[in-house]
Amino acid sequence: MSKTTQRTESKLLKATTDLLNHNGYRELDVKTITSLAGVSYGTFYNYFSSIDDIHQRVVVDKVTKAGAQIMPSIESVESPLKQAIFGWYMALKIFSDDPSAGWIVERPQVINNIWQSTVQEMQEGLIIQAIKNGEIPGSEIDTLLHFRKARETMRAGYVYALEKIMNGSSVETVFFDFMTTLNLFNLNPKEIEIIVKEVLEDTKQKETA
Repeated sequence: MSKTTQRTESKLLKATTDLLNHNGYRELDVKTITSLAGVSYGTFYNYFSSIDDIHQRVVVDKVTKAGAQIMPSIESVESPLKQAIFGWYMALKIFSDDPSAGWIVERPQVINNIWQSTVQEMQEGLIIQAIKNGEIPGSEIDTLLHFRKARETMRAGYVYALEKIMNGSSVETVFFDFMTTLNLFNLNPKEIEIIVKEVLEDTKQKETA
């Protein structure tokens, strides 16, 4: 990709992000985006096929940027299981107060595809390590199969959880209820409650440090 092409794409993405922040996702249209970006209307379609296409790219970029920012915090946690839980908490918090939240709720498959392409491999690796470390009991195969099945339910529930936050519930409360009800790891209910509480408390301390 040439520097000119990169600059034009960046202008379109920045214009879309600015419009989302000021007007919300329902007001997005090609004419306003290209006008703000300072490019012709037709130029938009050299880079993106639709408004949903560029909006999805904005969301992917947010996930990628947020992932890079929180990686040091994740790596500072010794427990692979807590690393995984912290990652899921941040995945929910990223869009808890974001102008794209409503758009995501209306298009659950889009965000599911994004999580699958960006963080699924890392999260599964952490779960395997947690099994090997003895944090999650049971055989590696059986526990991993349980996790994968539960993960599909979690993806379906992500949008529901995000919608509850949009309606006024706190991220911490929604996440705690979500994780303890779902129990991705087939742990004792009291044990998973303790672990999730510890992760939330550790996260709060990191944010206020």
